[in-house]
Amino acid sequence: MDERTKYISIKDAVVYGFDEYINEEHFNVCQASGKIIEEDWREVNFNVFTKASYFLNIAIESFKKGQIADFIYEKLDDIIWKEFDEVIEEELISYKEDLNIFEQMKREKYEILITSIADKSRIEYLLNLKIKNEDIQR
Repeated sequence: MDERTKYISIKDAVVYGFDEYINEEHFNVCQASGKIIEEDWREVNFNVFTKASYFLNIAIESFKKGQIADFIYEKLDDIIWKEFDEVIEEELISYKEDLNIFEQMKREKYEILITSIADKSRIEYLLNLKIKNEDIQR
């Protein structure tokens, strides 16, 4: 991937992750969401746009299952409604299209799954990790 903010690549990674973790590994929505953040923390934390893209797509995939992890739900409004600097217009168009899908899905019935303080702390730790130059894959 030439650029780290390829929205469609992020979306595909989340869809694939949900499919693998839920359908093959039999994880629940919380576990799948946490595992995606854990495995992709460098990409998630790369910039504001990538973090928002991951959260938006995790929320959409969660809503498709009728559930969402509390550690995703509680941060959504603070993360997905940011203004983005230096984002390619095509990326922003795709993001905004999915934001509209998210808004429609948010009006439907879903369950917020409560996780332990330990699980939330682990996710918070991962979301606050800073990437170093050597962590950036070329």
